[in-house]
Amino acid sequence: GLHAAQAVQALEAGKHVLIEKPIALNLADSDAISAAAQKQNRLVGVVSQLRFCKAVNDVKAALESSLLGRIVAADLYMKYYRPQTYYAQNAWRGTRQMDGGGALMNQGIHGVDLLRYLCGPVTSIMAQARTLTHDIEVEDTLAAVVTYASGALGVIQATTSGYPGYPRRLEIHGERGSIILEEDTIIQWSIAGQPEKILEIAGHAQHGHQNPEQISSAGHVAQYANFIAALRGQEPLLVDDREGRHALEIIVRAYESAAKQAIVYL
Repeated sequence: GLHAAQAVQALEAGKHVLIEKPIALNLADSDAISAAAQKQNRLVGVVSQLRFCKAVNDVKAALESSLLGRIVAADLYMKYYRPQTYYAQNAWRGTRQMDGGGALMNQGIHGVDLLRYLCGPVTSIMAQARTLTHDIEVEDTLAAVVTYASGALGVIQATTSGYPGYPRRLEIHGERGSIILEEDTIIQWSIAGQPEKILEIAGHAQHGHQNPEQISSAGHVAQYANFIAALRGQEPLLVDDREGRHALEIIVRAYESAAKQAIVYL
C-alpha cells in the first residue's frame, strides 16, 4: 500500500522509479504516479518479469503473426497454495489497506499482466470472489468471465487455497491453432498444418505456486537490464507505468464486479 506515495516522492525528487507490482492499489494512485513522472520527465517501470521469458515472446510472435487465426478463447488459471502461516508472517498480507486484494491482486497480477500483454485489452468482466479457507480480509478465491476487444471470451481463476498448488496455466485457442503456456514452458503448440512442438527456456526455472521463495529471478534480471538500457537511451522501456495500469485496471474492475454482482465494462 506504500508504492504510490513512495514513487511520487521519488519522482518529485527527480529520480527514475522502478516499482514492484502492483504499480498501486487503485487507479487514482496509478494516475498520480504517471502525472508525477510526466511532470518531472522521469521514467517509471513496473516489474512484470514474465514478459521477458523466451517462451512468452515466442507466443507473442505467434499471435502477432496471426498464426492461430482468430482467437476465440484465452483462459488464465492460477491455482496456488498459501497456508495461513504465510499470511501470519507479515501483518500487511491479506489486508485490504496494504495488500489491496488477495489471490488476484497479490499472487495473480503477473498472470493478468501476461494475459493482457498477449491477448490484448479486456472490455468487460464478470467476477465472483470468496474468502473460503483463510482468516484474511480479502479474497482467497476468484473466478471471472472476460470479453476481449478482439471479441474473444475467456476465464480467469485465481486461488491461494488449491493444495498443493499448481503452475500458472495460460491457454490461448484460435480457429487454426492452440497454445498452452505453463509457467515458462509451452506445453502445447498445435497449429493446423504444422507438427506439434514444445518450447522451453534454458534451465527450466523454479516457480512459486507452492512456495513464494522458489520464484525465479531470471526474468527480473532481464527486466532490470532493460530498465538500465532505457535510462541510457539505448532501448525503449518495455513495461512502463501505462502498462502497469492495464493489469491493475482488470483487477480493480474484477473486484468492482464481484462487489456489485454485475458485469463491469472497462
